[in-house]
This record gives sequence, C-alpha cells and structure tokens, in this order.
Amino acid sequence: MDESLYFVGLRCTGCDARFPPDTDLLLCPHCSSLVDPLYDLERLRSDLPRLGLENRLPSIWKWRELLPIRDYTKIVSLGEGGSPLIACEVLAQKLGVREVHVLDDASALPSGSLKDRSIAVAATKAVEFGYEVLSCDSTGNKGASMAAYAARAGLRSVVFCPWDTPLPKMAQALFYGAKLIRVRGHYSQINAMYRRLIQSGKFRWYDCGTDNPYRYEGKKTYAYEIAANLGGKAPSMILHPAAGCMSIVKMWKGFKELQSLGLVDEVPSLTACQAETCAPIVQAWRSGASTVGGVEKGPTIASAIAVANPGLLGNATLQAIRSSKGCAVAVSDDRLLESWRELGRLGIFCEPSAAISVASAVQLAESGKLSADDVLVCVVTGSGFKDFDTLLKNVEIPSEVAESYEDLEEKAKRV
Repeated sequence: MDESLYFVGLRCTGCDARFPPDTDLLLCPHCSSLVDPLYDLERLRSDLPRLGLENRLPSIWKWRELLPIRDYTKIVSLGEGGSPLIACEVLAQKLGVREVHVLDDASALPSGSLKDRSIAVAATKAVEFGYEVLSCDSTGNKGASMAAYAARAGLRSVVFCPWDTPLPKMAQALFYGAKLIRVRGHYSQINAMYRRLIQSGKFRWYDCGTDNPYRYEGKKTYAYEIAANLGGKAPSMILHPAAGCMSIVKMWKGFKELQSLGLVDEVPSLTACQAETCAPIVQAWRSGASTVGGVEKGPTIASAIAVANPGLLGNATLQAIRSSKGCAVAVSDDRLLESWRELGRLGIFCEPSAAISVASAVQLAESGKLSADDVLVCVVTGSGFKDFDTLLKNVEIPSEVAESYEDLEEKAKRV
C-alpha cells in the first residue's frame, strides 16, 4: 500500500463483504446493498501533525486523505468547498437559540449547488477508472454539476431528468455540453428506469447517480468544514434539505471520523427537512419504521428535493437521523416561501428548495423543540438562479422607465 494513502477499501453495509480500494463497483455484487469506503483512521490520527492540513487551501481536497482517491494527480476540481458559514443573529433571536449559522453552498460552489462536493469525487474516480462518459439521473442540480465536471475533465456527459425540470437547470447542463434526455414522469420513476439502463451493461458510462459509493464521500466535507469554522466544535444540530439525503448519512460519518481522529469531542444531531407533500423520510421517522417506503408525490415548489421513493438512500438517512438523536421535519410551501424570502432579506440568494432547512428550524422553534443554548447550522444547497420562474413570480420588475435625468430624479424622490 502507498504510505501516502489512507483509503483502504470498501465494505458492504448489508453483508459486510470487503473489496479492495481499486474496485470499480456500484452496489454490492452479493446482496445489492450500499457500499461504504473505509480508511485507516488510526494511522491517519498519528500522521495528522505532519500533514499540515491547516496550511491547505479551503476546498474539499484539503481533506483528501479522507476521500476515496488513489491518485491525487487525477483530481478533477473547479474549486469546490470552502463555503462560508454565515452567522445570522436575526434568525437566532427569532428562534430563541444561542447561534444560527447558514452554510451557503448556494452561492459558493462552482455550479451553484451542493452537488459539486460529491460530483468532483465521482469525476475523479471516472478518470482513475478510465471512463470517457459520465451519466446520471437528476432533478436538475446533479445533472448541471456533473456536466460541469465532465467538461473540466475533458469527458462527455449524459443527463436524464424529469420533463418538467426547471429550465435554468436544464439550460445549465446543456451549456456545459451535456446530452440531455427528458423523461415523462416524476424523479423516482426516472431513477428506476435509469438504474435499469445502467445495470443492463449496454453503456460504458460512469454512473454518478444514486448508487455510486465513491461520489457520496464528498458530502462528508460538510462535517469537516463546519467543525473547522466553529473552532473545532460541532453544533447542536444541523438541518439539511432531504431528497434521498445521503448528505445526512455522510455528515454523520464525517463527524464520527473527526471524533475518532480526536478533532471534535461531541457530534451534532441531524435533521432531514422535506416538503409536506413529498416527505417519505419524515413519514417513516414519525411511524417508527426501519425502512423508508414510497409516497404519492404532491405538488410543491421544492422541486429539487421532491423524491417520492428514496429507496436505499432513505433507509441509510433514517438510520443516521436516529443514531444522531435527530429528527425529520415536513414543512408547507407557504412556510418555505416565507423562509426563502427571509433569507433574501439577510442577503442569501437560494432556490426555494434550499431554504427548507431554515423553514424547518422555524417550525421546530415554534413547537418548543429548541433550547436557548442550541447552536444550529442550516445548510442552503442551491442558487436562486436555479429556479428563476419562482423567483420572477415573487418579485415585481418596475414597468416604468426613466426617460431623462429630470424623470430619473423625480423617481428617485419617490423612492
């Protein structure tokens, strides 16, 4: 083993089968469960003092020893990570807690969404494995991100998305050079068809979709960045928009790794945030179920997280929520819009789906489930430009136009 590497292999979360670190696979070939990368944390802990992590640039690759990469020279990067953790005193006062911070992936990441954290890792693995085409199914953000990283790596990309995906997301993927296939039906239906296509073996495309065990490791960097920004401490609670929400699973893994490395003492509780009309994880959590079943998808402005059946990802999310002593919250579109507008008044520009973490925090406060000493982190996941139609419906562009300086001055006085 290369002494500079700490990624040592993969473990099946179902049957505990082990695979070497150079294995190109999606689900476990023995039992079709999710597969999880493993690291030599004991050796890494002893080596930490000499690695100089504090001197590295603030990107996800600052933590490269905790990502499943075997050849650092093949890293595909657009500068992802290092998102600002914005203290929001107004929100803290409103919620009656000590601190509220917004982790703003919406404005800070290259393609404008959280997906860049994970797709950068997937694109790197595709290069390591020698693929020429990246593919995924997507409600929009993942597809746009994948197309960007494929372009960066000099690869081609194919995106499968619901026919009614917001136009800016489809346009963004096309701008990066993706081939776009729109499919009639909601995301869970398209996901089933896409997985069938990939499993057919007829296409040698590197799947950046829901089963890729390497891709999701990029989401662990949330934990590393949040702890670093809070001075080596974990917050009381992290709230995250939830589709399948492997983000929560990987944040939990990331904080447990930090704890094993002696970099944090405590770990946070984790909250999955979903729309009222499409909340399979919330429904399973409330009922005490051990698995997440599908639900009938209702209309919601939270299109980016409207996944009716998250399958294995949902099950893993449910386990992480319970392990962290967290919860799952469903909010209405009206409450979501209210928090979205409030974020705008605080200078944070995100798509409505991304504001659901803040809307959920408000709902928890109103139900008496937060305490005065709590420190909350609300993750905001996608840019406001991602859903421009909803944005235009919530602002009014002035119809009048100043025709002269005198006219301009008169309008300025009225302002």
